[in-house]
Amino acid sequence: MRSGLNPFSPPKHNNVIIKFAVSFLLAGLAFHFLISDSFRFSSVVETPVPANEEAGTEALVASLPVEVPLSNDFAANESQISQPGKCDLFAGDWMPDPSGPFYTNQSCLEIERHQNCMKNGRPDSGYLHWRWSPRGCNLPRFNPKKFLRLMRNKSWAFIGDSISRNHVQSMLCILSRTLMFRHQS
Repeated sequence: MRSGLNPFSPPKHNNVIIKFAVSFLLAGLAFHFLISDSFRFSSVVETPVPANEEAGTEALVASLPVEVPLSNDFAANESQISQPGKCDLFAGDWMPDPSGPFYTNQSCLEIERHQNCMKNGRPDSGYLHWRWSPRGCNLPRFNPKKFLRLMRNKSWAFIGDSISRNHVQSMLCILSRTLMFRHQS
């Protein structure tokens, strides 16, 4: 008698049948997911609209506002005319700002080492003395004291990715400078 045989293991010829059955099932699933979905989409396109719904659709389309397409020659930042009483923050220019930034890499503890432009090889500092100025409206400089007063006993949140994290860090840097000046005086 052979001692290496396990009475509970299936015979060798059954393994071929199992492999064939699993392959057949996987091929069927692949066919179902890849091929049958395309047939389902084509049946939606071919469905005719009943005659009584066509009249209602025409009335709905007629009531929608008509949008005039813009030409390709339209330069958004050069030829926009601001409407009275309406400020577009996205159309404007960068203007020199002699007052400089609210904080620097040295004055803010929230800036992490890998985010420090000055220590990571940026040789110039001219980019620090510019501010965004929207056309046709006055965007006042951020007032951290007023912001803290208005936000007292309120909650606020920044939601998003690493760009939002940068905004949070910047806001904390601005507000922490205000709080440091308050404690020093």
